[in-house]
Amino acid sequence: MKKFLVMLFAALLVFTLVGCKDDSEGVTELQMLWWSDGTEGTVMQRLVDYYEDETGITIELVPIAYNDYEARLATLVSGGQPPALARVTEGHLNNFKGQILPLDDVYDTSGFTNLFFNADAEVISLPMDITANGLFVNTDLLDLYDVNYPVLGDPVWTWAEFETEMLKLKDQVGVTAPGLFDHQGHRFMPLLYQNGVKIWETPYTASNLKSAAAVSVVQMMQDFYDEGFLPTATYLTKNSASLFRDGTYGFHVSGNWNVSGYQTLPFNWAVVPMPKMSTRATILGGKSLAAFEGSGAEQEAKDFIAWMSMGSHHDAFTGGVPYLSPRLGATVDYKEFAPQYAVFLDEIANTNPVSVQDWLNQVMIPGMYPLINQFVQDIADPANTKTALQLLTDLETALKAAAPTS
Repeated sequence: MKKFLVMLFAALLVFTLVGCKDDSEGVTELQMLWWSDGTEGTVMQRLVDYYEDETGITIELVPIAYNDYEARLATLVSGGQPPALARVTEGHLNNFKGQILPLDDVYDTSGFTNLFFNADAEVISLPMDITANGLFVNTDLLDLYDVNYPVLGDPVWTWAEFETEMLKLKDQVGVTAPGLFDHQGHRFMPLLYQNGVKIWETPYTASNLKSAAAVSVVQMMQDFYDEGFLPTATYLTKNSASLFRDGTYGFHVSGNWNVSGYQTLPFNWAVVPMPKMSTRATILGGKSLAAFEGSGAEQEAKDFIAWMSMGSHHDAFTGGVPYLSPRLGATVDYKEFAPQYAVFLDEIANTNPVSVQDWLNQVMIPGMYPLINQFVQDIADPANTKTALQLLTDLETALKAAAPTS
């Protein structure tokens, strides 16, 4: 009986995710898979409510925790019952691009940056925001222990200067550890680019991953964990943001999506410039909106994407959260968030576009993005016994195996 109920629930879930169809009117209800880092779900709900008032089409957001999101999406797609619409990252676009509808004839793609393509060079999503790395600091904690830090306009500090200052927090009352670092390739790879490391010298046969510059970056991160500068707790929870919220960490290397989510923190905080090595670097990520082949509501999903691509609607999303906008010519009013977003915009302005492109070359090759993420997690693994060079050698071998053969 229990097995039957589980199967029945799964069948009902699949049915609802496809969309409801009235034979006389066509599809009138769609569902969109969604996760939120901050307030973006609330903003999107306002937009789909407006869309329903305007068109009579209901779009229900289906909230899923980010850690469960890809598995749920993969189950639906592999089961032949994909959702009509889904919020996706570049990693999702990579993994599911064969099942995602091309959109070149749906909206004016020339009006957007951060576009992603399938094997036929067709655009497969509507970019909804751009993300960039940044450094959040708990100013209450830093001021209490006389930790110095730059603000926008000051000379940018080095990683050595950053470590010297943040070590003032180590073993202090009310401090769990000096700080936190997200365990993702998006956060780690800029450190390689800061040190002049481009992954491939000759794609995809000769890499720079075993260079002295790459080894020194990984060794620095390993030392941070070994010395308690960064806690191993992040390896266990995989959720640095939830730890930063308790007020016992001095900094959090993360991204601009936390600006809105951190508004309710019980302490004062700021976004300050990231430390640099030989140069500054960030990489661009972001989320997109995609429509899936085989949902039974393909045209209705494309209609919504076309509507969402319109300037006033798209700006209402990025400005409402707010987010960095991928729409060319967009004017986003960051309101009370302007000081924080000015730092992220400065990081982007001081990044060599070669670094950004090198990163995109990896994440849009099937299998590479998870390998880089796993490598970053291995660095933080308290059970790891491999040297920096051994970890980089393993990564190089894995990336070569995952690389395209033609």
